[in-house]
This record gives sequence, structure tokens and C-alpha cells, in this order.
Amino acid sequence: MHFLRHMLDCLHVTTCELRRYAICQGGVTEFMFIDPVIVLKVVVLTINRTSKHMTTFRAALFDVDGVLLDSLMPHLKICEDKNKEYHLGLTIPGPSDFREIVRRGVRISPMKYFFMAVGFPEQFAEKANREYQEIFMRDYAPAPFPGVAWTLRALHDAGQQMGIVTSNVRANVVEALGDNMKFLNVNCIYCKDDIVGLSKSEAIVSAMDNFQVSRLETIYIGDQPADWDAAKTAGVTFLGVSYGWGISEGDTGFPVVTHVCDIYRYISAHNHEE
Repeated sequence: MHFLRHMLDCLHVTTCELRRYAICQGGVTEFMFIDPVIVLKVVVLTINRTSKHMTTFRAALFDVDGVLLDSLMPHLKICEDKNKEYHLGLTIPGPSDFREIVRRGVRISPMKYFFMAVGFPEQFAEKANREYQEIFMRDYAPAPFPGVAWTLRALHDAGQQMGIVTSNVRANVVEALGDNMKFLNVNCIYCKDDIVGLSKSEAIVSAMDNFQVSRLETIYIGDQPADWDAAKTAGVTFLGVSYGWGISEGDTGFPVVTHVCDIYRYISAHNHEE
């Protein structure tokens, strides 16, 4: 049974999936008591599905900042303004230098850590963060990247289920994306204030449960190394974007696109290969 469990793990078959199949076959619900013959049937069925159509993406989950919203410059701008207001005398990095900071693994979320990453002492970072919560969407509101509406509509029309897993708060996401929210499943919007106590990887798994899709049928689109880590932990495919906050075209280990419209093209090409 240990060998069979290892095979199921390699095939990304969860215990819940195994239990559901066991019930259909008349087996009991506790894994350790399921007939090994049933386990072997699950292995064979999974291999067959994987080789034929299991890897078709049925659910696309998006990070928001740097993927759907062009929000890096507004965040750097509020840093520059608060730097001047507080007379800190810092040199706030531009987008390219900031991306290198992110690529080195410096923590930038929640927003207090963003301020600290560009040089704010902690007490000023805490003050800036409080003011950020009050004024950012009023004075620095980011806009969707050009092509976001086209991309989401094209994916929606192709039958793709879509959701969000982000460290941003729901009010900011909904306001900034505006009419584009209509393309997303309202039950699969996981924002910072929705997932208190959950990591991004756990939110991805929860979204898969809501969509009733497997890990192999799910793709997470992000713009930071931390997003890649979340996708790996959740066991899903990761697609990086180089136009955001912390991924470059030279990154390896995962596919990278350079424009938001290429997200649709990547998913469409992948699914048609299947």
C-alpha cells in the first residue's frame, strides 16, 4: 500500500479523490481500508486521463498586481511622495531596480514590507502603511494593463474558468478591475481579506475545490518568485509574466510571457496541443 500511495502522490491524486472513487466502487471511505484493487484502478484511470486530456487547463487563477493591474509605478510613486513628506532622504528605486530587489527574495507584502524594502525605517514604514490604506486607491489608483479585457474575454469565451488569488484586498481589486470582474467566478476570488490564515498555495487548492478541477487542470499566473513557490506547493502549473514586479524573460524553471495577451495565447496553444 505504501508503494500505491506513492504512485497516487506522483499522479497528483488526492485522498479525497480516492475516497470518492472508492464509494462509487463500493469501497469504504477510510484510505487505509480501501481494497488495493480499487487503488490500482484509480492509478490506471489517472494515467489514462493524464495521457489523453487531463492536462488541458480548465481553471486559470491570476495574481492581480503586476499581472492584471499595472500597479508597480503607483506603488513606487507613493513611496517617493512619503519619502519627501517624511524627509527621509532616500533614493527610491525605479521599476528595474525594484524588480531586482524582489528577485533577491526581499519581502514586499504586506505593504509595510514594501516600504521597508525601498529603505523606510520600520516606524516610518508602519506610518506610511496606515496612510497607504486610506489614500492609495483615491490618489494612486492603478489601471488594468492594456489587453486585460481582451484576454479575460477571450479566455471566458473559450470556456476557461477563472479566479483570483492575490495578497491585495478585495475592495482594491474590485474597484481597479471594474467591469473585468464579470469574467471571473465570484466564488473563486481569494483576496487578502478573504483568506485570513490561508497561504496563497492553500487558497489555490481551495479554488481548485470550488472549480472541481485537478492540479493538472489548473494554471496559476503570477509575477513574483513567491507566486511560483505557491504554485509549486499547490502542485499546479505556473506561468510567469515579465512585465510585472519580479520575473524576467531570462528566468528558467517555468514558462514566461511578455505581454498580458500572451496569457491567452499560451493557454490556448497548450489546450489545443492536447
